[in-house]
Amino acid sequence: MNLQGIMKRSFIVNIFLVVLKIISGLLFNSYALIADGIHSTSDLMSDIFVILGIKHSLKPADAEHPFGHGKFEYVLSFILGISVILIAYNLAKNVILNFNDITEIPNITSLIIVIIVVVIKLFLAMYLINKGKENDSQIISASGKESLTDVFSSIIVFFGVISVIIGEKYDFNILLKGDKIASIIIAIFIIRIGIIIVYDAVKSIQGKSVDNAICEIYKEEIKKIKGVIDVDHINMIAYGPYYQALVEIRVDGNKTVTEGHDIAEKVTKKLYDTEKICNVLVHVNPEEGKE
Repeated sequence: MNLQGIMKRSFIVNIFLVVLKIISGLLFNSYALIADGIHSTSDLMSDIFVILGIKHSLKPADAEHPFGHGKFEYVLSFILGISVILIAYNLAKNVILNFNDITEIPNITSLIIVIIVVVIKLFLAMYLINKGKENDSQIISASGKESLTDVFSSIIVFFGVISVIIGEKYDFNILLKGDKIASIIIAIFIIRIGIIIVYDAVKSIQGKSVDNAICEIYKEEIKKIKGVIDVDHINMIAYGPYYQALVEIRVDGNKTVTEGHDIAEKVTKKLYDTEKICNVLVHVNPEEGKE
């Protein structure tokens, strides 16, 4: 499945969760469940950002962007992180300002809604994180991490609702604030994930090396090419869903410049054929002891 298809699935699930949480929160008097629904709205926004970002990042290279537009997804990851932090800040501020308001007692049915939400969101978060790793897509992984906060926040909502119900039953005032305390904890979780997303995006914009395990796979493929004695060095830089490859190969020192060039061309073609490579630079080294 392509990257946009992955995110469209996430978008559909998040629409369902937003409606379910907010309507259930209103019907069953759970402030934390409504807050969690607002958190899911940020997931919905992130899905839209990601879908648009992937569409732009997959555009082919042009004169102004010789390595393609892959880094655009890092810019969107940064915007997503900032958006998540701002949403969490406003959520926490509203809860704190209204902390001493009279607490409405949530209906116990809201606990069933929370359990359903946790199960659905956990599957979605792991799906996105795994697909992000499979496709080496930071923006999908970031969306998965942001979705994982929804799992944690829903668990906190669960305990917050139980707290209020128990507090009302046994006339324990401090527990009556459980729903609002849960909302503040949710906001802190969201802010933390937002900071992580921003940090990862900034690192990638500066230039991020591809994982060594992936480099080794390409290295082994290059060594299979006739005329390549060994790969002395390979360095790959991520450009969104694409890679730039800088490779040093070792060839027989008795070969002519033309023969060495032809081998380098075969390496270049092999790498471009993978469709993940946006730019290749191959340097030829003579085998030691050869002239």
